[in-house]
Amino acid sequence: MIKKGIALLLLAVAAVSCSTVDSREVEQVEATIKRYNSLLAQGYAALNMAGLAQVAEEQQTAKVYFHMAALGEGRLRMMSELKDISFKDIRFANNTSASVKTREVWDFRHVNIDTGKVERDEKGFVYRMNYRLAKKNGAWWIRDVATEQGADKKAPSGAPAPGKGTAQ
Repeated sequence: MIKKGIALLLLAVAAVSCSTVDSREVEQVEATIKRYNSLLAQGYAALNMAGLAQVAEEQQTAKVYFHMAALGEGRLRMMSELKDISFKDIRFANNTSASVKTREVWDFRHVNIDTGKVERDEKGFVYRMNYRLAKKNGAWWIRDVATEQGADKKAPSGAPAPGKGTAQ
């Protein structure tokens, strides 16, 4: 009986020590995602995604740039605001790789660049996002962003997913 108790205690200690993640790493990952979303909204508003290079890898920045450029060619500017973000799952594969699932609530509107007329206005749009991050030179970088299938609220045709393109 005592041997079983000791074995269970050792197993519990091992499980806890293996799953312990430095809370500073979690905070840094969350801060990177929040900064990414802030720069994303600024980039869409300014029709310039150069700021994303502060927190996102080149491939992710290019993906968002192409969506912004397509809106611009359609003479639309997207004005967006992140109203709420909750971090649902943060996993570290190792010291330099993380994956994060979030639930995000966005308000956005498409404004005609030439007339200033609001073409589309959406409030409280919910996205479930998946982020992949990589740690380089002591900082976390957004490697890839994708929407999860089955968003809480159906997107209107052509509604953008933050950092993705069109909502899925």
